[in-house]
Amino acid sequence: MASSSTSRRRLLCGPEDPSVLYLQRQHVSNNIWAGVPSEDVRCRRYEGIIWDVPINPRVLAVIDEMGFGGMLRCGQPKDIDHHLITALIERWRPETHTFHFPVGEATVSLEDVEVLWGLKTDGEPLTGYIPTKGVGYWKNVCLDFLGFIPDAVDLKEMNWKQTSLSNQLRIELSDDHEQYMYNQRARVYCLLLLGGLLIPNATGNKIPFFYLQFFMDIEQCGSYSWGGATLACLYHNLCEAALGKRTDVGGALTLLQLWAWERIPIIRPQILNPTPVDYLPCAVA
Repeated sequence: MASSSTSRRRLLCGPEDPSVLYLQRQHVSNNIWAGVPSEDVRCRRYEGIIWDVPINPRVLAVIDEMGFGGMLRCGQPKDIDHHLITALIERWRPETHTFHFPVGEATVSLEDVEVLWGLKTDGEPLTGYIPTKGVGYWKNVCLDFLGFIPDAVDLKEMNWKQTSLSNQLRIELSDDHEQYMYNQRARVYCLLLLGGLLIPNATGNKIPFFYLQFFMDIEQCGSYSWGGATLACLYHNLCEAALGKRTDVGGALTLLQLWAWERIPIIRPQILNPTPVDYLPCAVA
């Protein structure tokens, strides 16, 4: 029989040795143990009408060259499971960038990004700056590289609304246009993939103008480590959410869900009509 002092002993949460997991007091799991009510995080993403509009083969060839062809062929992602993402965030540790499960630690790796979405994980790092340019500069750049001038509201905020970019996909392209027009359309697709699924911000529906600098040179674009940038952004958003700094979470949460399905088979939904995968990203299946 346990003594009265033992029976009254309070069950403590968190690490026994706080020298590594030193952020426990700020971690969301601390609130759970304290009985503080919590809600599911709001997962941000937007892909518009990317998969609803037939894509010209010549545009797809340019997207392949830019490094986004595999991801585009994966098709429209499934709906986000907010409960699953919330549970994963509660087990994410910013100190180690790993999930702490009862069976041990695990994390999303560069290999996972490349295998699941077909994104390049080697090559040049994705670094840039925010150009301090006026409205006239962005009008000319968007017209030259995208084929249209942004709305006045977009120019004022220096962000495209994703619907503004999506509407450009409704304009049909035939097989007798100049190559620069196919390049322009490919950039629109890639901007939507980048701002809607790879590194969406907490708003979920806006894409900053400065992203365009990475798509101006088609050949250079294909040399970037898009998978590395995607993973870094996901880590950052998981860390922010795990410390309770935000409830609107951006980043590649669709990729995180695919990773969870792949690595934790018991929660994986049943695939009714599996697609044979032959040198394609695993997310195609």
